[in-house]
Amino acid sequence: MSTETEIPVEVEAEAEIETVSAPMDDIHPVSRYFLFLGNEKVKRNFIWFPLVGMIISILLGLHFKQKHPLPIEEYIPGSWAIYGFIAYSLIVLSAGTLFKILGRDESYYGEGGLPDPDYSTDPMVTGEAHHD
Repeated sequence: MSTETEIPVEVEAEAEIETVSAPMDDIHPVSRYFLFLGNEKVKRNFIWFPLVGMIISILLGLHFKQKHPLPIEEYIPGSWAIYGFIAYSLIVLSAGTLFKILGRDESYYGEGGLPDPDYSTDPMVTGEAHHD
């Protein structure tokens, strides 16, 4: 005989299975759909996506002529797509170098959000007067 406070064994087992199968990390549910982007294979082969886009753009450019084409379009059809692909590739490939040049170390902003005297130019922090 069971009372109202007792939970049937089957319900306890189902609840236990649900908690075990549910992930215990702090990933937002919507973000789970984009986790495949962190895969190494996807990162290595992502350049094919804009390359295919460039080829499609060139083919569309051959079919639908521009009203005011650039002079180089006469010799290289779809040159605007090639320029776009080259610019995109340069930006993506230079991201690592730019991060190294422009990146700051972890103590750049100081402890607790206070200015770091090693990096600050504020006279209240450095103790030096303004150079007016």
